[in-house]
Amino acid sequence: MAASAPRPTPTARPDRDINHVLAYGQSLSNGYEGWPALSQAQPHDSLMLGDSVRPLRDDSPDWQPTGAAAFRPLRATVQDIFTGALLTPAEVAALPRGSIAVGETVLEGALNTWRGRQLVGGAVIGRQRLLASSCGTGGRTLEALSQGASPELFNRLRGCIALARQTAAAAGLSYGVTALLLLQGEHNNWGLDGGTRDTAAYAALLRRFYADAAALAGAAPPPAMFLYQTGGSYASPSQSVPQAQLDCALSLPGCYMVAPHYPVTEKGGHLDANGYRWLGAQFGKVLHRVLTLGEAWRPLHPLAAELAGQALLVRFHVPVPPLRWGRPLIGQAFGEPPRRGFSVVDGLGDVPIAGVELAGPDAVAISLGRAAAGAVTLRYADQTCGGRGALHDSDPDMAADCYDYAAGTGHYPEANLPELVGRPYPLFNWCVAFAVPVVPARPPPTRAWEILRDAPPPPPAAPPRTGLLAALRRLFGG
Repeated sequence: MAASAPRPTPTARPDRDINHVLAYGQSLSNGYEGWPALSQAQPHDSLMLGDSVRPLRDDSPDWQPTGAAAFRPLRATVQDIFTGALLTPAEVAALPRGSIAVGETVLEGALNTWRGRQLVGGAVIGRQRLLASSCGTGGRTLEALSQGASPELFNRLRGCIALARQTAAAAGLSYGVTALLLLQGEHNNWGLDGGTRDTAAYAALLRRFYADAAALAGAAPPPAMFLYQTGGSYASPSQSVPQAQLDCALSLPGCYMVAPHYPVTEKGGHLDANGYRWLGAQFGKVLHRVLTLGEAWRPLHPLAAELAGQALLVRFHVPVPPLRWGRPLIGQAFGEPPRRGFSVVDGLGDVPIAGVELAGPDAVAISLGRAAAGAVTLRYADQTCGGRGALHDSDPDMAADCYDYAAGTGHYPEANLPELVGRPYPLFNWCVAFAVPVVPARPPPTRAWEILRDAPPPPPAAPPRTGLLAALRRLFGG
């Protein structure tokens, strides 16, 4: 199991006049079904390139801005997925259920959260501003999004960066690529369109992708890469791709896993507008902690899983102890994942789980319904649990934005959740999905060890003795 030790992070910092944050990946990077737009006014001084964070075309290898190539205040927009046309509020309200029109993305919530915290910490309005752009394409494997694929959709990143750099230079402003938000994995986790679903192969692709993307910064320090973890409706039985994402975040310098996306509201696969903004606030929280405060961020994830008889103990890295149980959103309603999200498999197949309980501030105890045989794997938030789990930490952090619902604007009626409406999004750190080997527990301490452990400390040592008697006493303990 990967270690959780901090690592150095020789990545870019937001110290230029224009600090570019790019989103890339599949449909969730572009805000599919994220309507109605919520973040329609810029609360600080963050920017977008053109009239939307997205380009005019969703599937072109070129990044052509929506409108003129100029820096404008960052705000969420809704666009027709096929033409790129901006939709009016009345057109958005009339969209049929299931329309894949693109709307709110994670970028608006991420940059508004991050910038707000920078300003509270002493940043100055109008200086070292943040710029958001989305470069993703719906329904693509990581192979298809990587450099060298045909068509080379990776050029969307290259073209957006070049255009932003030119726009900044024309205004006499320094420019740098500061962060890359990667929201991808669904196609690979399901093995669609020839995408690998092998843990090691996907991790190798992810490492190569980050190296290629970091090179786009040129001679400047490379941008940090922030991952979400695929799951929820896109979970698989093996969880091979989510585990590869976690492995990279724990071992690849400059790469961080922000959160799984399963706890927030969605529309049956794509997130809804609140879900994108909520997840965006979580991105913003981690961007601030890593790139402003210099923290070595790690998500809530397992450190060890040990089995003694039919008792399994799992210890976790917990950002803000203690661990707690919660209810993730399933679609647009709170739910209870089976077995609180845990499953166990061995050489005979699924192992029944008799109980799951917290066992201290950083551990979970799982009682098995039978003795395990052969190699044992512990999974969390896999397909058998609907891609969700119930475990999170006690982080008291809250977003500046509140859960929004307004009838007649395009929200589905079921999005009217009284527990959430008008309240800030809570920013607990939910446990990421995983599939890790279980090892035998270390032997329990002997009674003799316990006596030694609990004995009072010995008295101070006597002064050294000399002569034969002293030597005998030292030899025999006198």
